[in-house]
Amino acid sequence: MDKNTIAIDIGYSSCKIAYMDKIVKFPTSISFATDIGNSYGEENIYEFEGEKYYVGKEAADAEAFTTNDYKFLHKFAPLLIFHVLSKFDKTDLKEPIVVKTGLAMVDWNKKDEFTERITEFTVNDQEVQIEPRLIPQGAGTIMDWVTNNNEGEFPDRIMSLDIGYNTINLVSMVEGKPVKKDMKSYPGHGVSSIIKPFTTYMENTFAVNFSEQEAIGTFIKGKFKYNGEEQEAVSDKIQELKSQFVKKLFQSVLVNDKKNMAISDIVLIAGGGAYLLEDVPFPPNVEFVNSPYEFSNVRGYHISR
Repeated sequence: MDKNTIAIDIGYSSCKIAYMDKIVKFPTSISFATDIGNSYGEENIYEFEGEKYYVGKEAADAEAFTTNDYKFLHKFAPLLIFHVLSKFDKTDLKEPIVVKTGLAMVDWNKKDEFTERITEFTVNDQEVQIEPRLIPQGAGTIMDWVTNNNEGEFPDRIMSLDIGYNTINLVSMVEGKPVKKDMKSYPGHGVSSIIKPFTTYMENTFAVNFSEQEAIGTFIKGKFKYNGEEQEAVSDKIQELKSQFVKKLFQSVLVNDKKNMAISDIVLIAGGGAYLLEDVPFPPNVEFVNSPYEFSNVRGYHISR
């Protein structure tokens, strides 16, 4: 593997990274870093465009910024990328490192300005240059499956249903080539469509603030303790919202694209939202990508040229 190439899938919930033989992720969370007069932990604070920020786990609290639109990505992608590069000691290379990343199909028309935004930037007074290579979110899942599950061979027709935090991305390929008219995004239909009401439910029930990142953590666990007691009502609410998510998916996306799914040789289910569909009966041409599902895009980015 190339030591000067790293793949980063900047999702609205988490950033997934593939480097060499490693895959890791951290919350796509950013918050202001407040100077409390204590230098302890200062190395985890980033100065970027005149402000100081926490990134990742340290920012995943009630003060974290909302991360559900392109404006957030455009503003903070350089900082998120720097955070990743710093963890792999890749911020002081003499030559630009290749960063393979992507955008949702709904934002693909902004790929040129996004590329320009992340090519050169400064964090902590350190100038960084990278060589970006953009790939549509969803296309990475097809590359991942073709390479790791089908001996590098493309079916005649293949479709990816990449269920992310905020957006569901659909990508179709015929004979290994993307079909532009069949590439779609469904913003607001991702996992956030149930995490937002779940966050509100948690705040109303317990009269305390919950960030979406905290709510995601609870939702994934499927259970919650408060004052040391298991809250069965929370577990019931999680199951209720999971059921609603599946029903909405079958009444919207899977209706609009029913024909394309039916005539595809393979329909891939990928992304963090795939976990919510594991018990759902699908036609024989539907396959789940290799677990962990949320890393499929970045695995595909990593092996793409």
